[in-house]
Amino acid sequence: MEFPKISRRSFLEAAAATGAAATLSGTITEGLVPAAKAAVPDAAQEGETKIVKTCCRACIHNCGVLAHVRNGRVVKLEGNPEYPMSKGSLCAKALAGVSALYHPNRNKYPLMRVGKRGENKWKRISWKEAVDIIANKLEEVRRQYGAESVLVTTGGGGNPAFRGIPRFCNAFGTPNWYEPGCAQCYLPRTLAYDLMYGGPSTSIADESAREIYNPNTEIKTLVLWGTDASYSCTAGGGRALVELRAKGVKTISIDPRFQPDAAKSDIWLPIRPGTDVALMLCWTRYLIEKNLYDHEFVLKWTNLPYLVNAETKRLVRANELDPKGDAKTFVVWDAKTQSPKAIRYPWDDALDPVLDGEFEFQGVKYKTGFRCLRERAEPWTLEKGAEVCWLDPKKIEEAILMYADGPAGIALGVATDQTPNSVQAAMGSVILNALMGNVERPGALMQRNPSSNVVPAGSLATRCSYLLPEGQLTKRLGSNEHKGLLQWDAGQPSAILNAILTEKPYPLKVWLERSGNKFGVNGNAASWVPALEKMDLVVHMYMYPTSFSKFADILLPAREWLETNMLVECMNMVFARQAVAHVWETEDETLFWSKLVKRCAELGNENCRRACDPAFMKDDLAYWDSMEELLNGRLKRINMTWKELLEHNPVTYMPYEKWNSYYVYKKTDPKTGLPQGFRTPTKKLELYGDVFIELGRTGKPYALQKLPPVEKDYDPLPYYLEPAESPSGEIAKKYPLVLTNGRLPMYHHGTLRNIPYLREIYPVPEIWVNPETAKNYAVTTGDWVWVESLRGRIRGKVRLTEGIPPRIVYMERFWFPETLDTKTGGWQEANVNVLSKNDAPFNDMVGTYTLRGFQVQISKAPGAPEGIWQKPEDFKPWLPQPTDTTPDAKF
Repeated sequence: MEFPKISRRSFLEAAAATGAAATLSGTITEGLVPAAKAAVPDAAQEGETKIVKTCCRACIHNCGVLAHVRNGRVVKLEGNPEYPMSKGSLCAKALAGVSALYHPNRNKYPLMRVGKRGENKWKRISWKEAVDIIANKLEEVRRQYGAESVLVTTGGGGNPAFRGIPRFCNAFGTPNWYEPGCAQCYLPRTLAYDLMYGGPSTSIADESAREIYNPNTEIKTLVLWGTDASYSCTAGGGRALVELRAKGVKTISIDPRFQPDAAKSDIWLPIRPGTDVALMLCWTRYLIEKNLYDHEFVLKWTNLPYLVNAETKRLVRANELDPKGDAKTFVVWDAKTQSPKAIRYPWDDALDPVLDGEFEFQGVKYKTGFRCLRERAEPWTLEKGAEVCWLDPKKIEEAILMYADGPAGIALGVATDQTPNSVQAAMGSVILNALMGNVERPGALMQRNPSSNVVPAGSLATRCSYLLPEGQLTKRLGSNEHKGLLQWDAGQPSAILNAILTEKPYPLKVWLERSGNKFGVNGNAASWVPALEKMDLVVHMYMYPTSFSKFADILLPAREWLETNMLVECMNMVFARQAVAHVWETEDETLFWSKLVKRCAELGNENCRRACDPAFMKDDLAYWDSMEELLNGRLKRINMTWKELLEHNPVTYMPYEKWNSYYVYKKTDPKTGLPQGFRTPTKKLELYGDVFIELGRTGKPYALQKLPPVEKDYDPLPYYLEPAESPSGEIAKKYPLVLTNGRLPMYHHGTLRNIPYLREIYPVPEIWVNPETAKNYAVTTGDWVWVESLRGRIRGKVRLTEGIPPRIVYMERFWFPETLDTKTGGWQEANVNVLSKNDAPFNDMVGTYTLRGFQVQISKAPGAPEGIWQKPEDFKPWLPQPTDTTPDAKF
């Protein structure tokens, strides 16, 4: 095989530069260790290039990759056409994998701080020393303050070991962990869809909307609500949308930005950020009023015909009518007898249930769930929805009618997760999908896998909630009030921040952090600086240094995705993400957490001892000494080992027609002989959310023990909450513009700002400004402006575009690795999360704060932030430097 030609920004140029030895007491960005003196010889003298199948993890989509490996070094990446979602496509993030792997500023060895915190002076230690130091400190804090004084955090998306972090926390005994997204990214949707449907959400970026990948899909209209697949999952969802449009599928984009999916849509609704629930209620009212909904499906397969006690707001059970009745059987109003009657599942032809009604019987007032929903939506006419959402009522109506001409589906995205109305937006999308019967039929996005028990991948290291010692659950910060967080065993970031600063209800002393730049992704980023300064020990594990690293006492070098082994499930297939190289003393964090638990067990932590005991771990795997051991444990589900998977990679573990089975709810349950229905208390779609009231009062179905009730019951129906900083409020006099943010195709969350090729494409954060708005500030494309909120001030580079409506501006979160060693720490210059909120109001169920839809002002700035890089030649110091493969480090 001929060695590929190499450009100026390639390995030959990088290899020609010899790395000067840097002292271990040098700054982070100088290079933590001497660069390896390895160089790629002339191509003609090299051996054959080997192509290895693996999978990317630059975002959540895990696209299939063919890694070209030569002399132990990765020299090229291309897409694997076998991967059914991306079909050989790769985005810029994936193609940057080589640059990320061989980046000269990788975290290369475990390091321990030797100077003052923030001075960036370090000494090299071994992995064994690092684990021992951390474990001893953890045990010291546990004995003195309790295990709850240990905080562990992580990041989503690019983290291949996400569930392993709460697993460690449960094993150690601390209830406190969080992920900055969590309630701000995905959890609101997983919660609503789980409780109301018993299945996955309809997120394209999170691979849940599987119907868009079905080559024979019958979908006619796809609603992209707050999602931009061409930006957020370019090679997978973005590619699929191109094919769907080519087949004639119509699309509706609900997004204030005229991004590529909006540009290609049949209808674009540039909604005011933070008002999605208002528009959903408007759609709901129209579908009901115009009788466009699927009456038969709603009557027989949702809980909307069930009676609600008008006083308690709870669904009525049969035992409330008759003490001998079944508490798990629900009640309808029977038109034949004009009385409430218990109705057996799934249906009773002897009854004539009324769908829409209000009744009184023996002094008790009842409404059907449908009537409750109808009343909730009643105020939301087309005109009111248009007024609140800053839209044209005729375009709203046009979009609703296009959606009603199904089969159709609403794909809900992360934009709706980032306001205090988050869960309510997810509830609204379930309701809109279900009203039209777009559930588990061909062309619908709400689909379940009928044989999920054989799925080999899933969460590789499961949370094991049962490991958390009795009594610790009630100590979890923020989750007792925001009980939806229990679905992920998570705490609420603002409650954790408050506890650190006030030491109430108890102090937090140790912070273990595995992700990139918390200052780039935490709301109101500056509020976390004093919190970090109060910690006794801060550990940061990541692939390269970030702004957070400057506050660390120990730095741990995590592996890049090209160095890791992992199972990747894609539709009815399982792929191996296999390590194709390994440099320096980087380690897979999944293995690190296992080693840390075992060391804590050796130091006397009884709960960790139980966690390491296979007899105690039920059907789950106990802690492991190698990744192969862990992977073999998961692959038992399909009677395969890791080595066997590598030999056959990929493997089809289930026939497509079985995996893509429709109408799962109609399939017969062998235990009862009845349709299995949905995984909910009623076995119907819980469109009237009695399940949310139960969650708030007891913690069910997620808490393993009954918890005290929340102060106010969660609302069983979606409601509209005007953004805390409203353009109609007093704050708008000084801050008249609404700011939103969103993803770009070359970055994921806070990652990859140190990749020269990606920064060459998008070197600095742009702020989109409508030309009409720009006139008020005398700015034009290319100008630098100050962007200011109540919480801080940053800079952005103006891009004039009619792709953002007047009164709204858009800016992507950003940080500058090149200014990491300056006073700004790289995160203060142009990071929208300097401006965002992390205080009340919060979403009642999950504690979401305001990351989008808050008020700002702009004004002309004198120029770009000092020290940032903008020209292609500026990024030359970050060009990849080929490095010899390094043997695995020993713990």
